Amino acid sequence: MKTKYGNSLNHGTETVSVDSLSVWAKVSEMYPTGAFIKVDSTNTVGKKIPAGTPIAVDKVGGTVTLNGTAPIGCTYEDAYVGTDGCTVGIVTKGVLNESLIEPTISSTQKGKLTGITFVKEA
Repeated sequence: MKTKYGNSLNHGTETVSVDSLSVWAKVSEMYPTGAFIKVDSTNTVGKKIPAGTPIAVDKVGGTVTLNGTAPIGCTYEDAYVGTDGCTVGIVTKGVLNESLIEPTISSTQKGKLTGITFVKEA
């Protein structure tokens, strides 16, 4: 169990559970520098950004869009928004086990994520 907010800055002391099961069967490429998610009315302190969430970034260090219709990749692991926000890794090429993720990825989003292979357990 972690005693900090995993992947965030100025995290505080809340305890969060950590699962060791990886949703990624393979990661071949990641977006350079990942992304920074600012605290705002949608991404409040303590909010979980689940692994496998479709994400877009307009440029390195730019504006982040979660669960939009034109993602560039999916988040690598769970992240929790801390008092200063949080950072996330973005997988742009890899194999994602959809059976293990919380977000539902639409067919439109999958069409944009051409570097990611989606698999489901039977």
